Amino acid sequence: MKGDEQTQLKQDQDPAAIVARGLRTFADHLLDYFRALTDFGFRQWLTPRMAPMLYVLGVLGSLYLVVMFVLDGFAQSATIGMGRMLLIGPVAFLVSVTLIRVALEICLVLFRIAVHLSTMAGHTEEIAGGMPRITFWKSWLRRDPPN
Repeated sequence: MKGDEQTQLKQDQDPAAIVARGLRTFADHLLDYFRALTDFGFRQWLTPRMAPMLYVLGVLGSLYLVVMFVLDGFAQSATIGMGRMLLIGPVAFLVSVTLIRVALEICLVLFRIAVHLSTMAGHTEEIAGGMPRITFWKSWLRRDPPN
């Protein structure tokens, strides 16, 4: 039994096994992604699962744009390039990453609200199913006009 544990430990530390496990996990995530894309009934939420990847892409895109902006400044003159690199670039990067983060958080909040509303709707249907119906507005419509 101890030999089995040592063999399992060696397999867990084997770089090839780690890479193979990572590739299987990546392939599983990719298959789930394509299944969710082809879900025309929209039974699965795809956006919340994509949020971390979208955030990374947004950060990389912001970094790319800021670097291009700084390089364009250096192409114009060294003074403009230094000003963009030391002042405008870092501020623009932080602002853009912050806006991307806020937009993704708003999306996730909307999805969480949708999940909680559907849960609440299920509970209210259960509660309303056992209660008697009160039709008080019909009594107002049937009143005789005063003479």
